[in-house]
Amino acid sequence: MGTKNYIVALELGSSKVSGAVAVENYEGINVIAYASEPVNGFIAKGVVRNIDETSKCLTSIINKLETQLDGANIQKAYVALGGLSLQSVKSSVKREFSEYTKITQEIIDEMAFENDCLYRAPEGYEKVDVITQEYKMGGDTSLNPIGMSVRSIECNYLNIIIKDQFMKQLAESFQLAKIEIDSFTAAQINAEQLLNNDEKRDGCALVDIGAETTTVSIYTKNLMRKLCVLPLGSANITRDLQAEHISQADAETLKIHAGYKAERFGESSISSELRNNIIGARMMEILQNVYQQIKRSGENLSNAVITGGGAKLKNIELLLNDNLPGLKVRIATEPFIEFGTSSTLKVKREEISATLLGLLKNGKQNCCQEPRVQAVQQVIFAEEETLKKEPEKPVQPEKPAEEKKQPKEEKKEKPKNRRGFLDGLFGDWTKNIKESAKDFVNNATKEEDEYTNDDEDNN
Repeated sequence: MGTKNYIVALELGSSKVSGAVAVENYEGINVIAYASEPVNGFIAKGVVRNIDETSKCLTSIINKLETQLDGANIQKAYVALGGLSLQSVKSSVKREFSEYTKITQEIIDEMAFENDCLYRAPEGYEKVDVITQEYKMGGDTSLNPIGMSVRSIECNYLNIIIKDQFMKQLAESFQLAKIEIDSFTAAQINAEQLLNNDEKRDGCALVDIGAETTTVSIYTKNLMRKLCVLPLGSANITRDLQAEHISQADAETLKIHAGYKAERFGESSISSELRNNIIGARMMEILQNVYQQIKRSGENLSNAVITGGGAKLKNIELLLNDNLPGLKVRIATEPFIEFGTSSTLKVKREEISATLLGLLKNGKQNCCQEPRVQAVQQVIFAEEETLKKEPEKPVQPEKPAEEKKQPKEEKKEKPKNRRGFLDGLFGDWTKNIKESAKDFVNNATKEEDEYTNDDEDNN
């Protein structure tokens, strides 16, 4: 039983906060948990406005996800950075050599480090990512100049920046929810899932129309060239429709299902002409601003891919063709990524956004701590496997009851003759002593007898 690698992703939008959990299998990723909650003003234009309310929402999402994970505790989540103030700024580093010099990885790393040191984000902003562009060597360009011999080399960098205050508010919200975060840029994540290789190579604008913001990222030759976020979204249409004295739910229904230049749709106090005027005016405002960003980029584009909640508006194609001239427009509703869903997951596949799927695919570190009971079971299972591998010892047959009785230990008799005992210990040395002692006694006895006889003679 191996430890599961749980990947957790969270998306903070202006209309809802959503989260998902996936595990990897041989077919790709398998989504096993999903939860979402509406946003009631505490996130606006993709930016955290109320830290406490955001943390409460995150905690609620985490709790809902954990109930679907068999007791695993979420410790970390991957988050997509987006929202107002996210933008790109170009910079460059150049090196000149006195003679032809072969480009090495060390030179490339030194140039990247120099860009990090020289380019400083404007006051109030911080740099969250850097995307390396082509290397220019005289009249040649290359994505990988290592090994080339040149007299000069220049590299352009695309620095992604965001307001530092927004990052602090985001970090504090997750800190209160006791969740560690690792971030990716949402535009890059979405491009991986929604743009094909031909579109990124030939030139394409990915336009993500959200509730309160529209993100524009421009790609040519397989590289991001520009990123910006416009403070305009499809929620403006909803608010304009509500101004005609209808509820928010009815306004959303008219926007998505009736849409632009559609036939009469059910019963509504808003006429078809008024609905078309409101939707047409707001979408024209968004798309014309998008087109201006494309022109300012200076890139030659052939395609535009539209995604996000605003892309669901009925008959939006009529507005796209009128306001994005010269571009082949495609609406991206399904990501290219292959994924499965758990049989117990009560959510439609289309509800899981491309951003969440991209985060789940790019996340690598395990985000959950498995329950202690399961960890103990894994240890027991491992011990059982070890015991199975060890050879079994043969079982010895039991002896009869009589044979089991151990005989009493006989007491050792002490040596009766101490001299004999000493003889055994000291050998010839004691023998010599005894003989000397015997001679001494005999001589003493003889002398005593002689002394006694002399006394008798004197008497």
